[in-house]
Amino acid sequence: MLVASLMLSCALPLRAGPADSPPAASASPPPATTREAAVAAAIAERQALNEARIRQLRQQVEQRANPTLEQRQQQLAEYQRTAPEREARKRLLDAQPKLDGTELEVREALFAQGRALIQLQRKPEAVAAYRDYVAQRRRTPSGLWMSESFYLGVESALIESVPEQERARRWDWLEEQTLRWAREAPDSPLPRLMHGEILLDRAWEIRGSRYVAKTPPRVWKPFYAALDRTLKYLDDERAVASGAPEYYRLTLNTLRGSQSGGSPLEVLDQGERAFPGYYPMYFEIYTTLLPKWSGSVAQIEAFAADAVRRTRASEGESMYARIYWFAAQGAYSKTLFWRTHASWERMRQGFEDIVQRYPDQWNLHNYARFACDAQDRDTLATLLPRLKVQANMTLLESAWGSRKRFEECSQMAGSLRS
Repeated sequence: MLVASLMLSCALPLRAGPADSPPAASASPPPATTREAAVAAAIAERQALNEARIRQLRQQVEQRANPTLEQRQQQLAEYQRTAPEREARKRLLDAQPKLDGTELEVREALFAQGRALIQLQRKPEAVAAYRDYVAQRRRTPSGLWMSESFYLGVESALIESVPEQERARRWDWLEEQTLRWAREAPDSPLPRLMHGEILLDRAWEIRGSRYVAKTPPRVWKPFYAALDRTLKYLDDERAVASGAPEYYRLTLNTLRGSQSGGSPLEVLDQGERAFPGYYPMYFEIYTTLLPKWSGSVAQIEAFAADAVRRTRASEGESMYARIYWFAAQGAYSKTLFWRTHASWERMRQGFEDIVQRYPDQWNLHNYARFACDAQDRDTLATLLPRLKVQANMTLLESAWGSRKRFEECSQMAGSLRS
């Protein structure tokens, strides 16, 4: 009995412990009226916000529908300020589909693409696009390198990008911008070539476009120094910059006015090994051989023949025709066959190789126009049926100079086209 009493006394506190503590207060749900009040308040707040937004939108619509004179002036100023960017975006969108278009459309699209990417400050995309055109050796329908037209668009936009407040020091500003770009794209030829173009343009601004006899003696020393600076930069950046064909064209252009003693033909050899058949290199040598640069038509003829030898493996006989075609676009516009030693027989063979490789309407129209200039009625008569005339009047005007000239040549061949 005693043992049982002791066991009972030890067990009782364990059971009695919870009863000694006050019972925990149970969380009872709020009255229904409290919840309804909270919901009603939230709805009222949301409705007030919506009404405020509606009033604000109505005010904005009213202001747009009936702007004050000051607001109209601000809107016009903003529209004018953003016009170049809108136009650049439009050109960029328009450029892509036309890369499969006609020769003139493709050239225009490439030029516009290069300009737009610079105007929109999308330089990494410009670098990537240029690298693609160079790496794939992509050509236009007539056989020109796409990289050239794109490059010219980039250069054009860059020259025009100088802010109004920097015009007084524009060359310094452009040099700073292109050097910064080169640091940002350490493996790209494009910004380095753009810097070289700026250096060359700056040199020629010192020299001016006057004839040698009318050029003030004081400009020659700074002019030659500026050219040497350009050549040194191109040589210093050769490891990267020579990864694009425009490097060799730019170097040849710079050598033409320089007294450094560099060999244009050596540069051409290097360029031809790196980028076979890149026409602008040959056009630069042709320009250097013009009489105004102390060359002669005999030297031009010898070079045109040598250019065929250099490029025959990839271009057949076409380089002869391309060089004189280029000559007819400049110094010998309408006098090619009586002021130079150009052989129409060799040009005809060159054009045959051109249209065989690139049977584009641009090439066919120009071939026919040269046949007319050379009074080759038989060749002209065989070409006229192959020409598309009504489909592209811009091409007709660009290739022939005018529709009247085309009609005169058609009459000469005895097959007037409507």
